[in-house]
Amino acid sequence: MATLEMGAGLMGPGSGAPSTTPALRISVLGPLTIRRGNVELRANDLGGPKPRQVLEILLLNLGSAVSKTRIMDLLWGGNHPAVALPTLESYVSVLRRNLQPGSGRTGPLRTVTGGYAIDRSSVELDLDRFVSLTKQASHAAPAAALSLLSEALELGSAPLLGDELLPAWAEEERSLHAARVALARVQAAEHALAVGQADKAVAWGVAATNEDPLNERGWNVLILGLERNGQVNEALRAFERCRRIMDVELGCMPSPSLKQAQARLLERTGAPDVSPRASATARPLREVQPVAAPTARPEPAVTDRLRVLIVDDHTIFSDLLAGALDREPDLKSLGAAKCVESAVTMFRELRPDVVIMDLHLADGSGLHAAQRILSEAPQARVVMLTGNPSQDALREAARMGICGFLPKDGALGLMLDTLRHARPGNLIVHPSLVARLGAGPESAPESAA
Repeated sequence: MATLEMGAGLMGPGSGAPSTTPALRISVLGPLTIRRGNVELRANDLGGPKPRQVLEILLLNLGSAVSKTRIMDLLWGGNHPAVALPTLESYVSVLRRNLQPGSGRTGPLRTVTGGYAIDRSSVELDLDRFVSLTKQASHAAPAAALSLLSEALELGSAPLLGDELLPAWAEEERSLHAARVALARVQAAEHALAVGQADKAVAWGVAATNEDPLNERGWNVLILGLERNGQVNEALRAFERCRRIMDVELGCMPSPSLKQAQARLLERTGAPDVSPRASATARPLREVQPVAAPTARPEPAVTDRLRVLIVDDHTIFSDLLAGALDREPDLKSLGAAKCVESAVTMFRELRPDVVIMDLHLADGSGLHAAQRILSEAPQARVVMLTGNPSQDALREAARMGICGFLPKDGALGLMLDTLRHARPGNLIVHPSLVARLGAGPESAPESAA
């Protein structure tokens, strides 16, 4: 009966459930803030760091049940104390006293079979609003999409969970949210170009390329926006910066779209009788297209490319990494698995050259998936990604033959080079991860340069 009642409580908009005024208004973009009527709660009003983390885990899975085992894994990094379960239950009791006094189990924080969930109909969450706006924009006409994305960026640009010191799982969530914001910023700039608002496109393009110099879609909207504004010299300088960065970091040239823009700009510098701004605004809107794959070199045959299987339960991260792999002339994405079982199954079916795998998966540890893969194929090359590995994780990785441990938020160029050079029996650990362990390089496996 409890499960059936919970299922009804989690019904989203349009499901037929009666609409209710949210009992809580919660902000996780920026410092955690909770408003219950006229009462405002902050992170330090929730009974301590662990109860706050329980709430944050549930909020990041708003409307979905999270098992007690999964919550304990995240709270204690897979190393549960003997009293983990009663301790978790006490944290939930503390949260209920603060979030829904007098409501017990009938408030927004519900108990479901084997776990807990936040009732979506009882909570107004800014992160949920951000995601909803970006989804609506993906199906809207350019002008409407621009309005939706502008609202989303105004709401979502603050760091997820503010500047709190966070555990590894939360740092990964923060990095993924930052990637979502970066994508929304570029999309907004592309729509701004499509409706003739070049100034906005330039501002967003500058922000995108400052944040990630390898964001070629960001360079695309920046250079096209400058071109539309008649800022020919600035656009040419931006192209040259883009060209140098792509050459040094990725070993490739800018996309055909950007090279065409450069050719137009160079042509206009030799035609002073043409009004730059008039020429720019007269260009057809069909030129505003998402950037093509960045390579000017002939692409080798697919059989010559290193085939990579991605294992990560964050879809946006997997999609971004797959796109980066496929832009490289010597790398190719074979697809993405989201859990231990699908990782093993896809490895058996696809036989990739390299597996790049998140340490923390939805149904268990990436180390477990790697162990199953390596037990079947001892020479398989597996590279792990994480925010903060433990000493035990590193020792286990070295024992089973994993090739590398890299930070999930590290430089793309380093990640791609590691995939190219990973070899069984030679564990590469990035120095930043060694530093996070509080150990010197001499106490860890071989470090990446």
